[in-house]
Amino acid sequence: MSVVLVLPLSDAHAHVSPSGLGAEVVARKFRGVGGWFMALVSLPPNHYGFGAGLEGIIKSFELHVIECGRARREGIKVACLAGIHPAYVDELVRIAGSHRTDKVLEIVERALEYLRKLILDGRVDGLGEFGRPHYKTLPESVIVNEIALLRALEICRDTNSLIHLHTEQGGLATVASVNYLVRLAEVPKNKVVFHHVSTFLAKTVEEFKYMMSVLGREDLLTNILEVGVTRALIESDFIDDPKRPGAVMYPWDIRREVEKVLSGGGGYEEALTKYLVDNVVLLYGVSPP
Repeated sequence: MSVVLVLPLSDAHAHVSPSGLGAEVVARKFRGVGGWFMALVSLPPNHYGFGAGLEGIIKSFELHVIECGRARREGIKVACLAGIHPAYVDELVRIAGSHRTDKVLEIVERALEYLRKLILDGRVDGLGEFGRPHYKTLPESVIVNEIALLRALEICRDTNSLIHLHTEQGGLATVASVNYLVRLAEVPKNKVVFHHVSTFLAKTVEEFKYMMSVLGREDLLTNILEVGVTRALIESDFIDDPKRPGAVMYPWDIRREVEKVLSGGGGYEEALTKYLVDNVVLLYGVSPP
């Protein structure tokens, strides 16, 4: 049995770039299928064609702010988040050399201070994404990313803003270690979002009372609904890269996947409304559609 979706759609974590479709096209197409809200997260500088280093990071922040504005003008409510992706920190460590982490930490600190000013000026709504690589890498890279994450959490605390986390999917060890850093930085749990959470990790995130975003695929959504996860939002993690069209998924394809879940007859409309509307309103303080 097919179901025609009547629920408003949100995308809890996506990227846009003028090198790809760009914010205007993405927001317009998403709104065209019932989209009302997007959390747009900055990409690493190399995705925009900027060089490695502090200047490239700052340019990426500024370009992202412009893209967020373009999306808003298409009638979509937008949370504009900027940060230093763990893979980019990893790249900086490899360029500088594992023995010169001081250089990388200086770049990270100066970029974070610039980001703090963007938040205080009201140009950016929060931080994202920060965290740890989910692949094998240099131990020095992991440590620098941990320091960057802790400093980003401190900025969250000082500016009363939220953060999207990019982490490995290590179950209890992942969530417990992040929880320790969150407590150390004295950040409210409702300001921390675990992004691109697997079915395996979702229950642990829920048990620790954090919010999470889950890729909007039918199988993943069905799995977390079946185990009773309530603290979730739905994301596309679209990267808007012309070399990888449709990766990770198009925001407007969330509609098709949610319709598949509803067609399965599990009675999940109320839970999906919570994911797509209620949790967005709760987390970002926006008015519902």
